[in-house]
Amino acid sequence: MLALSLALLCLGAAAQGLPQPQPPQQAPAGPQKARACDETADVLSRVLCTKTLRVGVRTGYPPFAYEDNNILQGFEIDLARHLAASLGVNPVFVVVTPASRLALLGEGRIDLVIATMGHTLQRDQEAIFVRPHYYQSQTIVLGRKELQIGGLVKLRGNTVCVTVGNSTNAELSVNGAHLKLFDRAASLVDELRLGGCSLVAQDDSFFASYLQQPAFAAAYDTKFGFAPLPWGVAVSREGGARLADVLALSMQQLHISGALQALAKKYGVDSPFLEQQRLLWSGSRCSQITSLSDPGCVLAPMDNQLEPTPFAHRVDRLEDAIHQATGMKVTLAMFKTWVAFDLLFEGVWFSLLLVAGAVLATWAFALAFGAGLTSHKRWVRWAVRGLLWPLQSTPLILLMILAGVLVGAFGATSPIVSLCAAVLVLGLFNGSNAGQAVAEAMVTLREERAPSSPPALSAAVYRARAQIVAFVVNATRGSPAASVMGVPELLSALTDVASFSSERITTYTLLLIFYMLLVAVVHKLADVWQSRLALSRASYA
Repeated sequence: MLALSLALLCLGAAAQGLPQPQPPQQAPAGPQKARACDETADVLSRVLCTKTLRVGVRTGYPPFAYEDNNILQGFEIDLARHLAASLGVNPVFVVVTPASRLALLGEGRIDLVIATMGHTLQRDQEAIFVRPHYYQSQTIVLGRKELQIGGLVKLRGNTVCVTVGNSTNAELSVNGAHLKLFDRAASLVDELRLGGCSLVAQDDSFFASYLQQPAFAAAYDTKFGFAPLPWGVAVSREGGARLADVLALSMQQLHISGALQALAKKYGVDSPFLEQQRLLWSGSRCSQITSLSDPGCVLAPMDNQLEPTPFAHRVDRLEDAIHQATGMKVTLAMFKTWVAFDLLFEGVWFSLLLVAGAVLATWAFALAFGAGLTSHKRWVRWAVRGLLWPLQSTPLILLMILAGVLVGAFGATSPIVSLCAAVLVLGLFNGSNAGQAVAEAMVTLREERAPSSPPALSAAVYRARAQIVAFVVNATRGSPAASVMGVPELLSALTDVASFSSERITTYTLLLIFYMLLVAVVHKLADVWQSRLALSRASYA
């Protein structure tokens, strides 16, 4: 009866064209709970009983949600206050991120989400989206003006900085972009200005305020846009249906009265979509209560469903079995869709090639540096020492970045070229150190032997075998650093999967296990090599 009364009240306000009540001031952080409130009741009953509506919102996303002198402001903040006022309750704001907003909603720690969240078919399975929607955006790729990127298909081999959980990240991955993840959209702009990101992808709404700044607009521009996406208020699927129904009536009235469009103008939000919605919901067809389920009035969610693998249902059963047996929630997203599985397979394949190449390159450069440092020709020794110094004094990650810049400068950005460049860097970095150990062993052997019987390089390799093995293993451990060059090895691949699955703990745990096993295999093969050297020790004497 209570829900019906609220519905009739909201419908009456819509029919009379009355404005919504003015929103109250932000409530204190703690809920004001009555003694008789039932925590097991559905969300609407609990909200009305406690007189508080816990709203998940973002910060650092002007003009939609941001902090000014420690006070939350923005289009979405005021919208939350309007919705709370329509229920006669006080809003309590809980800061969320794109990665946490649905999780907090599912756990019952918030009652609804108004946090720049697009309505997609995938998210429809995790939450109930209130319709009508309150905004529509598209994803844009933005970068420095001198960069020429003609569309999605031109992104292959390029690194694009994105936020975790963005629904269009999968589309970027499918088109060959390598993704670098951030939790906050504001970090994208920081990295863009600092040079950490040459391209960033985010909703056009986020960049609107930045592109109005002359200095920013002079340096950066929009390369292209794609995937129009309606934004929605979301409530939990467990017990949230009645709250969604009541809020839908409030949202309908906000469109009809023009209050939502007025909020957008207040904060400088570009609102052609809201003007279209105001005209639509003010018409005779969409102004009725039954219109809230009319496909001609409400927008459909964006279809971003990825093609599932044939064994996706078995993966779901495995996840459930692990949860029941251990209490741990494991998400094996990389096995559920073809996009993620292809990225996983490609990542494993490139990682194996990378490690094999790095091991062989380390061995080859160890011999080359060992021979060069002990050469009888002075100019050879000095040339090798000149190369040795920068290799040993520069961090591996910096060498990778430098190599990536050089490869990009020549326009060779294919995965195979990046792989070869990464193998070269890993081999030089680790081979230079192993080669120095071989050279020192050679010098020691020369001092121990008579001048008439100079030692062979193989004898020095035998004596320095422990150091060689250490640097071969180190090359294996350092191989994930190749991801900064755009090599689609496993770290890069699983980062892309995590960008659209919004799950990172299981993903990176599997990554850790993979590299632990890979290092163990290389170490075992190195032990076998040492054992064979020991058996033929006489030939190195």
